[in-house]
Amino acid sequence: MNDRSRFVHSLFKTPFSAGVVSFCLGVLIAYGVGLWQRSSALKAQAEVHAAAIAAKDGEVAAALEQTKEARREAAAADARARLVQVRLGLFKALNDLDQRNFGVASDRLREAASHFDGIDAEAVGLDPAVLSALRAEIQGTEVLVATDFESQRLRLIELAARVEAQTAAAFSPKGG
Repeated sequence: MNDRSRFVHSLFKTPFSAGVVSFCLGVLIAYGVGLWQRSSALKAQAEVHAAAIAAKDGEVAAALEQTKEARREAAAADARARLVQVRLGLFKALNDLDQRNFGVASDRLREAASHFDGIDAEAVGLDPAVLSALRAEIQGTEVLVATDFESQRLRLIELAARVEAQTAAAFSPKGG
C-alpha cells in the first residue's frame, strides 16, 4: 500500500473519524448545492428584473412619444389661437376705424401684429414666409385721420380676409 491509501484507510478505521469525514463531506456537498441553487435563483431573478426593466423602458418610450405628440398638438393649438387673436385685433381695429378712433385703430394693428411672434407656422402646416409677409403688412399699415377713410377700411378688410384664409388653413385637417 502506498502512503495515500494508508491515510484514507486510517481515516475510516474508527467510527468517530468516519463520522467526522462523512460530516465534512456532507457539509461540502450541501455548500456546493446551496451555491448552485443561489446561482440559479439569482439568474432567474435577474431575468425577471431584465424583463421588467425592458417593459418599463417600453412604457417610458411610449410616454415620451405621447409627450412629443402632446407638445406638437399644444404648439398647433397655440398657433391657431394666435391667428384668431390676429383676426380679432384686425376686426377691433376696423371697428375703431368705423368709430373714427384712428389712434386706437393703429394701436390695435400693432397689437395684432405682435401676435405673430408666437406662431409656429410649421405646427399648423402654414408657410412661415406668408405669415411673415402678413405680419409686415399689418405692422406697416397706417391708420390716418381722414374724412374719407373707405380705402383704409377696405385695406383692413383685405388684411382680415387674408388672415382668415391662413386661419382656415390652420384649422383644416391637413394643416394641423
